[in-house]
Parts: sequence; C-alpha cells; structure tokens
Amino acid sequence: MPFIPSHVEAVMPATGMYVGAHFKGGVQARPPGYDKDVTTQELILELEATPAQDLMFYQFLEKHIGEPYDWEAIIGFVIPEHAHIQNHVICSALIALALRACNWFPYRLAAPAHLIDPRDLLLMLSTRMQIPGV
Repeated sequence: MPFIPSHVEAVMPATGMYVGAHFKGGVQARPPGYDKDVTTQELILELEATPAQDLMFYQFLEKHIGEPYDWEAIIGFVIPEHAHIQNHVICSALIALALRACNWFPYRLAAPAHLIDPRDLLLMLSTRMQIPGV
C-alpha cells in the first residue's frame, strides 16, 4: 500500500529544526525526533528550487512561527464544509502556502489552502517530482 501522509513539515536548513503546524502549539520549530513516539513512517522529500525560492520558502515559514492551529479546518474535513479560522493554519496549508509564496507552484491553487490535506499535498508534489515508493 502506498504511503499516506497524515502530517507535513519542513526541515529548516540552518538549524535542522522541523517547522509545522500542530494542534498543540500551532506553528513551531521542533527538534528532529520530537514525534518519535507517534511516528511510524517518515518520508523526506528534497524539492528542486532556486536559491531565491529557497530563501522565500524559509522566510515564509519563519514569518508564520507562532501562528495558531486551524482546528476548524480539520472539522471541515470530517463534516464536509468550508470551515476555517482566519490567520490560523494546518500543516499542509502552511507548506502549500509556503510553496506558493516562493513560486514553486507558479499558479494560484485550485482550492483554498485550508482544504488541502497532507495526501493532497503529496499528490500535488508528485506532479513535479518522483515520489519514492510510488
């Protein structure tokens, strides 16, 4: 069975810290292995980007550290509705927006970022790169 992601984060190049949005604490930088008690599989992808794209991507993430978690977006996945809290974010929306901010996705996304779950994001990435194990 293919890998089905349930969470998405980015690794900060200068520190190796993982930046992502979590129910507890919102967007934070966390040390590698912080989630080893609950993680069964990890898929780390290296996306090809220009130095300028890298800079914009990581600056976007740093700017969002401290942003609260968008728990209503998760409820919107369970009971299909367009739920979202302004200036709050879920993990896959954070990374999708960072990729959009650095022009890695050169066009507007076809759905609001808070409707993109980790599986959707992996599918979107697979249009631009080979996903290991697929």
